[in-house]
Amino acid sequence: MRLLRHLLAGLLLIGSAADAADKTLRMAITTLPTSFANPFVTANTPAIGVTSALYDGLTHIARDGTVKPWLAIAWQNVDAKTWRFELRRDVKFSNGAAFNAGTVAAVVDALASPGFPNENLRRELPKLAKARVVDPFTVEITTAEPQPLFPRWASILLMHEPGALRKMGTDKYAKDPVVTGPYSVQKWEPNKVHLKAENKSWRKPKVEKIEITALPDTAARVAALLSKRMDIVTALGPEDVQAVVAGGAKSISWTDGSVAGISFVTSRKLPFNDVRVRQAMNMAVNRDAIVEILLHGATVTANQPAGRYVLGYDPGAPPYPYDPAKARALLASAGHPDGFRFTLETAGNGAAALSVYQQVAADLKKVGVTMEIRTVPVPQFFRDVLHTGDTADAITLSWISAPSLDVLPAIRVHSCLQQQPWYCDPDVTPLYTAAVSEFDDAKGLALRRQISLRYHDQAPALFLYEQVLFAGLSKRVSGFEDVYGFISYDKLDIRD
Repeated sequence: MRLLRHLLAGLLLIGSAADAADKTLRMAITTLPTSFANPFVTANTPAIGVTSALYDGLTHIARDGTVKPWLAIAWQNVDAKTWRFELRRDVKFSNGAAFNAGTVAAVVDALASPGFPNENLRRELPKLAKARVVDPFTVEITTAEPQPLFPRWASILLMHEPGALRKMGTDKYAKDPVVTGPYSVQKWEPNKVHLKAENKSWRKPKVEKIEITALPDTAARVAALLSKRMDIVTALGPEDVQAVVAGGAKSISWTDGSVAGISFVTSRKLPFNDVRVRQAMNMAVNRDAIVEILLHGATVTANQPAGRYVLGYDPGAPPYPYDPAKARALLASAGHPDGFRFTLETAGNGAAALSVYQQVAADLKKVGVTMEIRTVPVPQFFRDVLHTGDTADAITLSWISAPSLDVLPAIRVHSCLQQQPWYCDPDVTPLYTAAVSEFDDAKGLALRRQISLRYHDQAPALFLYEQVLFAGLSKRVSGFEDVYGFISYDKLDIRD
């Protein structure tokens, strides 16, 4: 037994020595894209966490919510449905093919055609109609409907190499994509993808090799980081921060543009039909304590459907005060002096989320409201919420504004426009219709802020906080940045 221990210790020392000289950066995430690197499948998380190493859009949404040049360096509106983009002239694909206006036109025409009916990217983007090459580095993109904010959506219009795709077919291309990004695929394994640097990319990488491994279990990811088998582990919870730091690694956090909240069902007779009850719920919960204690102060409280960097955030909307006495008074005026009971339905978003809901329940109990928490499987939750309408009295559905960082997509889900609306304010619909078609930036922003303030005042949800994400990094890593799902792989670096 002693000999075995010595042998194992020796192997660990050898492994540590090898790791010290290793130039490969290793990252663990929850899951790999199910369709490998198919550029048509999706540009949403978690897939974009891998494909952002490979593909580029025409634009890029910065941390502050502004639209920045990317493969396109300038753009202008031609008419209600057409935008003209001027492209970078120094971009080549990994096979040497030039990126130009013909590339963009081919990508747009493919997505506008009926040839890819089942790919999510077609549904995530505004409906495309056609593209026209103006000159080798100028292209016009026409949408089926007016799109005042199309440059924001162009950030997820991922560019593939049309000639290679035609020659290889979608399935083969997805496993060995031709890319403009800083890395290309060297090999796919069942739970791991090996990336190699594309040193001629316009986004020149700093690390020669990256391995991305799927580790669904959070504890396994933390253990892999602390044992130095991984350099970056994502999708951690705030409860993992202490272990990461105690183990000698770094913990980082960032907000993802969405707002966490508990949405109230008003589509059937419930106490939440009364705005006073909804406002009381918002005053009964101590958000500051939740953020400071349960989320380590890594985010800020929310009081509306938009985060601070989302187009439509109203900085003038007052915060909801933590005022249990006022909450009890509002409940009494609404006919509930002794409170009431209701059921919250959630898909079970991990230990941290459940801790938050339990704290919300404890705060509500102090004003006489009893909240029962019911956890259901994810497929059942989204079937109930988005399709059948067979939900509990309240639901945990975030207000998501990514990838465009515009409040209107979140409003659409939480409004009369939803297929099975759980909350419907008819006064919002004309404001939404006006905002979604307004090309004047100032007027469009004013309309969005009017909607955000309306939702603040009507309190269709218990707005909690801006959603926060956590990751762990080894001390040899620098440059990690996740911006609304897009990881800047070209900025990643490791030191010996």
